[in-house]
Amino acid sequence: MGLTDEQIIPVKADAINLKYEKEYFDAVVSTDSYNYFGRDENYLDSKLLPFVKKDGYIYIVVPGMKKDCHDDIYKELLLSWTPEQLDYIHDIKYWKNIISKSTKCEIISIYEMESNEECWDDWIKCDNEYAINDRKAIEAGACKYLNFIAIVLKKK
Repeated sequence: MGLTDEQIIPVKADAINLKYEKEYFDAVVSTDSYNYFGRDENYLDSKLLPFVKKDGYIYIVVPGMKKDCHDDIYKELLLSWTPEQLDYIHDIKYWKNIISKSTKCEIISIYEMESNEECWDDWIKCDNEYAINDRKAIEAGACKYLNFIAIVLKKK
């Protein structure tokens, strides 16, 4: 993107209670976390977009499902996750529906990333306790149901 280190501000914050000036950010990048708080259809307009400048961008990557299966969860997924934990993982149709409720941004793109199995493979190699738990499902073939979803939004 051609940015300097001074132009990039890494933030670890409570996504529901951000403490920044309005329209502070030119862009926001959220990796593997939006699926926890962004399921609230009011989140974008009330909690995040106020801090993004007009015509600013939001880049989101979340773990997802190729097709939601919450009514009939595949047994491979249940090796690592409970039904409640899987409620944080949805398909593109779900995310498009949630985000389209925003009146303050436009969807530039929502797509399944091509690096699905590579990302999951990298994840389960970590010593992180959650990654270790996820190994059971991934090693049993859960990747055929999972993906990573990239979302690009622009504030109106």
